[in-house]
Amino acid sequence: MQQFDVYGVCNPLVDLLSHVPDSFLKKHGIQKNIMHLVTFEQQQKLLIALSDEKISVEIAAGGSGANSMIGISQLGGMTAFSGKIGGDEHGRLYRDKLESLGVSDCLAEGEGATGSSLILVSEDGARTMNTFLGISQELMIQDINPNVIQSSAYLYLTGYLWDTESQKKSVINALDEAKKREIKVALSLSDPFCVTRHKKDFINLLKGYASMVFCNQEEAFTLVDTDITQKAIETMSDWTETVALTLGASGALISHKGETFYIDPLPVNLEDTTGAGDAFAAGFLYGMTRELPALDSGRIGAAMASGVIGQTGPRYMGNARKLIKEKLGIVL
Repeated sequence: MQQFDVYGVCNPLVDLLSHVPDSFLKKHGIQKNIMHLVTFEQQQKLLIALSDEKISVEIAAGGSGANSMIGISQLGGMTAFSGKIGGDEHGRLYRDKLESLGVSDCLAEGEGATGSSLILVSEDGARTMNTFLGISQELMIQDINPNVIQSSAYLYLTGYLWDTESQKKSVINALDEAKKREIKVALSLSDPFCVTRHKKDFINLLKGYASMVFCNQEEAFTLVDTDITQKAIETMSDWTETVALTLGASGALISHKGETFYIDPLPVNLEDTTGAGDAFAAGFLYGMTRELPALDSGRIGAAMASGVIGQTGPRYMGNARKLIKEKLGIVL
């Protein structure tokens, strides 16, 4: 019996969010607008540098997959989330925040530090992540609940889970469970560098497991080895049923069961792009699990992304259902 619309699995990370000038990134040799995997010591060094320059840091429970599960919950959907946290202060904060935001807590706990991501937001709204995975990279097979997979319409996974062998084995086992139980799988490609590292695996996932893929234009180009958007979406559509390809300020393209839809961008005052892709995935998945047309689902995704972009932080802070009604005239 279905209990959840979507069961998300990703790295549970405490977000450490800070607005910085581009000069800070240059000074510390940080390439802009991508996700860097860093050690605890490297992250601490950056935090000290921020403190020295009197730049503030905000703290929130985050991580790409959790952001999407929270977004679906804000729209009225039922979600669960798995990942591994430590028994530390950050882990306790994370668990409390997740439940308070309406997501069913399926978190595993281990001995070690809870992962965290230092997100440096530039003046143009671009976000550069410096991520310490911590205990999240020790995700085990038993940390993903097969009964929750069975009781969900979708299993949602992110490409970040392929960065350690332990996580990869756990996720492949979950994928096999989903396939055996005929549960749909949605995959986010997560980051261009992530695609570069795991291109062959991701292509195999789209061909063998996933019925839906989320990506931005750069991730799609990297996966398909092209710089032509039409070719990218056509190629991925040969591999999987639904492709949601975001185009930043230019909107998005949705390919679903042989039909392609263009999603117009919504006007917004850019503040911070952190979590925009996660919010789009949340809106689109919510619509699809409610059996709305792919076009309407894409529009809900675009509205959620616009809400996040127009504020600071990785998730929309207002009433998401009201946002959809005001921007699209759709009553959820």
